[in-house]
Amino acid sequence: MPIDRETTVRQAEKLQRQGRPDLAIAEYVRLLQEQPRDWNAINALGDLYLLAGDVDRAVGQFVQIADHLFNEGFFPKAAAVYKKALKSKSDHEHTLLRLAEIAAAQELLADARAYLRRLWELRSERGDGRGAAECLIRLALLPEADAETLLAGARASKALEDTEQAVSLFRSAAEALQRAGRAAAALDALSQVVALEPSNTATRRQLVTQYVAAGDLENAGRLLDADTAATDPDLLLALGQIELARKDDAAARSTLTRFVVAAPERGADVLRLAGELGRGGEPERAFACIEIVVDDAVLRGDWDRAIDVVQSFLVHGPHLPALVKLVQIAAEAGHDEVLQEAQERLADAYIETGQGEKGRAVTEALLVRAPESSVHAARLRRAFELSGEGDPDDAVRNTLTRLGVGHSAVVPESVPVAIPEDDVLVPEMDVLVPEVDVMLTEPPNESGVNEIAFEFEDIPIEELLGGTAGTGREKEAPTEIDLSSAIAAIGGTGTHTTAPGPGVKAAGGVVRTAAEAAEIYERALHRLETGQVREGLADLEDAARVPALRFQASARLAREYVRRGHTHAAIQWLEHAADVAAPTREDGLAVLYELGVALDAVGESTRALAVLLEVEADQPGYRDVQQRLEALSKAEDERRG
Repeated sequence: MPIDRETTVRQAEKLQRQGRPDLAIAEYVRLLQEQPRDWNAINALGDLYLLAGDVDRAVGQFVQIADHLFNEGFFPKAAAVYKKALKSKSDHEHTLLRLAEIAAAQELLADARAYLRRLWELRSERGDGRGAAECLIRLALLPEADAETLLAGARASKALEDTEQAVSLFRSAAEALQRAGRAAAALDALSQVVALEPSNTATRRQLVTQYVAAGDLENAGRLLDADTAATDPDLLLALGQIELARKDDAAARSTLTRFVVAAPERGADVLRLAGELGRGGEPERAFACIEIVVDDAVLRGDWDRAIDVVQSFLVHGPHLPALVKLVQIAAEAGHDEVLQEAQERLADAYIETGQGEKGRAVTEALLVRAPESSVHAARLRRAFELSGEGDPDDAVRNTLTRLGVGHSAVVPESVPVAIPEDDVLVPEMDVLVPEVDVMLTEPPNESGVNEIAFEFEDIPIEELLGGTAGTGREKEAPTEIDLSSAIAAIGGTGTHTTAPGPGVKAAGGVVRTAAEAAEIYERALHRLETGQVREGLADLEDAARVPALRFQASARLAREYVRRGHTHAAIQWLEHAADVAAPTREDGLAVLYELGVALDAVGESTRALAVLLEVEADQPGYRDVQQRLEALSKAEDERRG
């Protein structure tokens, strides 16, 4: 027959009062066999087990009640019973886990962490690796977990081969580390995400972007490829830089071309890479980068931009591919003045490198436009010499006749040309002897030299010649030019009326030694100080033909022209000075600075920007370079806009 609950409970309580707990326990066990969900009886039985010293059975009774309450959603009541069990047995893992879950549900995060850490310690001590890892994951999944907890949980998930969970936690850890200002650790965490999901291009791009932003191109290079870069300008630029460092120039050219297509306004970044290559002694590779920007400008019809970029590269000295490029662009753009100068420099470069046939072809093109130029005639003669022409003088006369210049009778028997013995190219300067203004105005003077009238742009001829002009004579009408005198004036007979000092060659002659150049340089300074401007400038030009004095003489010439308002002439001489080694680092910086200022003054902002950037890279904070760069950059942006 069914057990009478009331009678059984009273009997158990009576036995307990009589000090017979074992018999009281038996009564409750008998009752629960028939009524297993009698929670009050279960609780009383647990208390009797504790009284009898049977802790495990007591905890079992308490946990049974607590689990029921937990499953029913009565968390506060369940937590009270679990705590009763935990008080009886502090290392009961099931109880710790349930209490952690209840605390988390009630947003008692500190309690939840405490229970889980205790559980992790217990499992670790008994060697339950998987169980301990699960505790770390639970800790990481709690709200407001710190970066270290997230990392621990991510590593635990990885160890359990739960890739999805590991990826999520590593990503959360990276974000927390980034917020904490721990960029390097954040990158390491994100790299774990990429390792777990190698096909995730978005994450790979995110990591590479952060590597690039941190300047860590080495790690970026291990992950970055064309697919990852896609059309992101920053990633394309980084990839191009990495490929250049690997000397994979073909790939770099392709990547950087994609870069300028994606971000045409950022061509200066490619020019910066070119500048680094140039300073590293790799001009050919530098020009390959320059061409990318130039070709992009040509495709967009921005001829001025293309010309400016090539000219900026040529500031540092003659370079055959760059000169050829400049000639092509100037011809297509119809920029005759640029074309003229570029062809002159190209002809000189061909001649200097011993390529006579190419030099002759370019020089003949120059003579077609300016057949009366003695400078071009001298170039032509040198080109014939290099080509192995038996009689270069006769070849020059025949060419001039073919071009319809005067009569063959007036062509000189020989065409002396002053070429320095060294192999350094010294381009002719057209400032002292402008081609179109050379006229024979008087018969030979006492020195047997024809006077030549010089016309300049900005200042009276009287000032430039130091007061020697202005005699009251009117210019005669232009007459047919005697080419023998004009050509000889380049390298044979001098044109100066002041006699040279003892042991010093006349200006315009061939200066062959450093000692001779030094004497002429000192004489030039004296003449400038005493008002003999024309003679002093000519002496400086002669001294500049000798490598030992080229820097000092070119720099002084440039400064004299700046003082007199001839900025374009000054730029040419500053470029010559910049092409050779300076006596001191400070002297070299000063010349580059003055070149940048002069280019800015004549409106060549792109070239000015390139030169001043080089100064800033060599010595940050030099003079007012930073302010000029900011102004130039702003002007460039406005011009492009």
